[in-house]
Parts: sequence; C-alpha cells; structure tokens
Amino acid sequence: MPKASVAAAFNELALANPSFPLESENVSVLSTPTEFFQQLLSNIRQAQRRISISSLYIGTDKLSCELIQTLHDAIARNPSLQVSIVLDYSRGQRGGTTANSSVAVLTPLLKSFPDNVKLHLYRVPQLENWASKRLPPPFDETMGVSHSKVYLCDDTLIMSGANLSGDYFTQRQDRYVQIISPYLGAFYHEFVDVMAKHAHYVSLDKEIPIVTPPTTTSEDFANALSDLQQYPSVTEPSKASTWAMPTIQFSPLRVLQDQHTLVQLLSLLPDSATIDIASGYLNFPPFLTEALVSSGLSLDVLTAAPSANGFFNGNGIKGALPMAYSHIEAQFYNQFSSEALTLREYNRNEWTFHGKGLWVHSKLEGPVDLTIVGSSNFGQRSYGRDLESQVYIYTQDPKLQAAFQKEYQDLHELSERVTDALWKRADRQFSGMFCWKYGHWIRPASRAVISFL
Repeated sequence: MPKASVAAAFNELALANPSFPLESENVSVLSTPTEFFQQLLSNIRQAQRRISISSLYIGTDKLSCELIQTLHDAIARNPSLQVSIVLDYSRGQRGGTTANSSVAVLTPLLKSFPDNVKLHLYRVPQLENWASKRLPPPFDETMGVSHSKVYLCDDTLIMSGANLSGDYFTQRQDRYVQIISPYLGAFYHEFVDVMAKHAHYVSLDKEIPIVTPPTTTSEDFANALSDLQQYPSVTEPSKASTWAMPTIQFSPLRVLQDQHTLVQLLSLLPDSATIDIASGYLNFPPFLTEALVSSGLSLDVLTAAPSANGFFNGNGIKGALPMAYSHIEAQFYNQFSSEALTLREYNRNEWTFHGKGLWVHSKLEGPVDLTIVGSSNFGQRSYGRDLESQVYIYTQDPKLQAAFQKEYQDLHELSERVTDALWKRADRQFSGMFCWKYGHWIRPASRAVISFL
C-alpha cells in the first residue's frame, strides 16, 4: 500500500539504511563541468586533514595534471594532509603504469609525498577467473569496474557521476552535488578506506610503480561493505529539513543495498508522485523497468542522443554503442503509453551527456522532495557488474527544492522530446548488415551483450 507522502517513504527507508541530518544551506548544486572542476580545486586547497577520492580513473590531459598539481601544492603547504586515492584496477592502468595512464601521472605525486599519498587500484572479482585474466585492455573493463565517484575534502563532499579528466571538466555534462557534513563525510572517508584496504596497493621502486595485491579476499570485502550498510545513523536534530542516506551496490559480492532501496522507494511513493530519471546510458535492468511500470507513476526520462553519447566518435566496437543504446531506448519507449512516459534526449553541439540521477516530486508540477545522486547509471551494468555508491537526499527546504528543480529543468532546455517520428528518421535506422556503426548486426549483438552495457 503506498504511503501518504514522500517524507513517510524516506522515513521507512531510513529504518534499514544509515541516514544523517544535513544543514540545507550546506547542500549546493553545481551546474557545469567547469564549476565542478573549479570547486574541486578550491576544496583541495582548503583541505586541512584528509582527502579521500574514489573514481574510475584520473586523466592524463592538461586539466587533470592541474588537479594533481593542486594536490601537490596542498600537501606542500600542509605536511599533515593525508590523501587516499582509489581508482579502478583496469582503467587506472590502461596505457601502462609508466606511460599514458592514471598511475603514470600520479607517480610524481607518490614520489614527492610517499608518507602523505596512498594510491590503490580496486580489481573487481570478475577478473579473477582464468578467461577474464586474459582479456586485453580495454575489454577487461567490460566485466566490471570500480565505478563509484567520491570527492571528499575533510567534511566537504562532492557526489557526482563524473570522472576526473579533461572532458568531464569542460564539455561532458554530468551532475555534481556538494554536501558539507561531518556525518556524511565520516561515512565516505570510511567507504574509501574500506575500498583501499581491499584493493591493490601502488608503491614505487626506483621511481617505477609496483602494484601489490591485497592480503584480503573478496569475501572479506563483501563483509566490510555489509558492515558499512549497518553504519550508525544520526537521528538528531530530528526536525532537520534535509537528510542524506548513502547506499552501496556491488552485485558480484551480493551487496544489493541500492537496488533494494530503490525498489522499496518506488513501491512506497504516493500515487500523486512523479519521477524524473536521467541516465547517459539508458539500459534499465528488468527489475527497475518492472518497478516503474507497476508503480503507475508519471515518468520523465532523460538520456543522451546518439550524437551526445560518450562513444559517438569511438573507434572499433565502441563506435557501434550509440546505435545499440538507441535500440534499447526504442524498446523502453514502446513499453509505456505517451501519458505515462515523457522521454527526452540531451543533444548539445559538441557536448556529451553523462548525467545520472533521480528526482521525486510529491505531485505533478510540485517541488523536488527527494533526489538521488551518485555514480549509478541505473543500468544493467550498474546493478549487475560495477561497484557503485549513491546518496538519497530528502528535503523540505524550499530553496534546496528549487535548486534541484532548476537542475533538471536546465537539462530539459538542452534536450529534444522523443516522439514516434524520431524512430523513423534516417539517422535512427539500421543500414546494411555489416555497416560498422549502423548495421543490422547491432540488433542481435546488443541483445547478446545487454548485461555489459
């Protein structure tokens, strides 16, 4: 039976998940990649005690190197500052540990401050079997990656879906919510610490990076993540107008917290509620599509047009991915009536769309009462292969509600509404059997690999 309000739904979720009160004025929405980059640099410069970073990778471009230099300068000014960085094992080493990779560009930082900077690479357990170990880069990344994005300086957290490279700092649109909270900050420092403990450690031997496996097992990591799900909540002040609830998802180790929380949320929302969802790679797993259909709630879904897909100009097999996602999008579109679903495509010249999140309104045209921000694309990879983390933010603060509302509306302004006519356009048609980017072969191939997308 649906609950009476979004507040009641959140309170029900908080019974099974850690939650923390927030000062509404300490939550802010960053709108652009440039704003995200500049705020990140500012937070690093102001850090006094510790910096914890979890990301898929760090780029090797000019802006990424500026980020690393900012870390260098911050430690040089404050020798007590501790920095912990956890990247994905495969993506972080793509290009080689001594060449064009995340590990390579971080090596000078490790050399300069061996007592301050700790670099770890988390390797997903799917890569431990005989066949997966023999997959060459970047195909090994298809099995699963460490995908969480945590950018935390002392108590100041930027929760985002963006990675740390030049395109994410300039013209790849994502989401970025900054939260200043000692409670949420402590949780995510612990989260990054747990990841680091169960990840490969990068040290230097005569300035050459050496990658050492952890002494723990995947089962140990699963237990540690399970313990994090039991992290103690903070319940005072009970009348706080804004609350945060962090979740973790890592299906290969049977950690399904985010999945269970999302399904429960959808089942608890009042019939009057409406939902906005953004995903740069629209490929909802069956459980989520079924939950959305059975909820009967009005949906507004935003995804990337093929030209705004991050793989649009990709080489090799990557170049076929925009049409594969277009095919999956068309199937999703056909599962809903026009009254139940508004589907939009982000399409901005020379920009790509990597945004992800969910916004809940208690009623049509009402304010945003709850939003979810983090690393998950809400796709089959997110719930079946990758390590993810998100924050559910509930608020009754009018200014913060308006900020979240504006965030989604701004994305609307750069999008096109999908109608039946769109699927008839020439650029959305498969052409020929073996045409690499548009061939009919993509249709059966996408079905075969849908859990990897």
